[in-house]
Amino acid sequence: MTHLAHFATERALAPVAPIPSLDTAAAILSVAEALQTDLAQGFQIDALRLRLEMERAFGGSDATGAWDWKLAYEAGEAALVLFLRKFGRALLARAGSSAALLPILAKVSGLLPTQTRRSEEMERFQQFSTPLPMGLAALAAAQITARDLVLEPSAGTGLLAVLAEIAGGSLALNELADTRADLLRRLFPGRPVTGFDAAQI
Repeated sequence: MTHLAHFATERALAPVAPIPSLDTAAAILSVAEALQTDLAQGFQIDALRLRLEMERAFGGSDATGAWDWKLAYEAGEAALVLFLRKFGRALLARAGSSAALLPILAKVSGLLPTQTRRSEEMERFQQFSTPLPMGLAALAAAQITARDLVLEPSAGTGLLAVLAEIAGGSLALNELADTRADLLRRLFPGRPVTGFDAAQI
């Protein structure tokens, strides 16, 4: 057996799905908190930086099945949620309008690695994240005020929800995928999070 054949055999035997853990959402949030600091400083976050934070939080690599890139991308999106919660209102006030805020949010979103890999769960649940600039357009169109209750029927990692929160709306969140629902509970403490099939709402 050649060295490469041995490597290929090891890769074939390695689990490809993350090891289930009750702490998955907590680990994702830990990565998000680390990345949010980079976003706040305007640092580009490449795949290597994301990988290192994921390995630290999950105690292993994607090759060993400790985590997968779906979870890594969710950590990046959660970092955007944390960034927007911390700086969103000030950025909007400084920009003066949603239109003026658009290039700023596009720049911040561009600091994260591009999502180039899809998992079985992403396909099964048809999970697609709303790009932050598109979410801002939805926020502007909805004209959310403090009197509004905003239902996010497929809340994912909360990118649309945090924009509604910045606008002053109250939130009711729903997410079918367990890990994402757990993450939402951590990102939006005290907000109701349900787990219904959005098609039935």
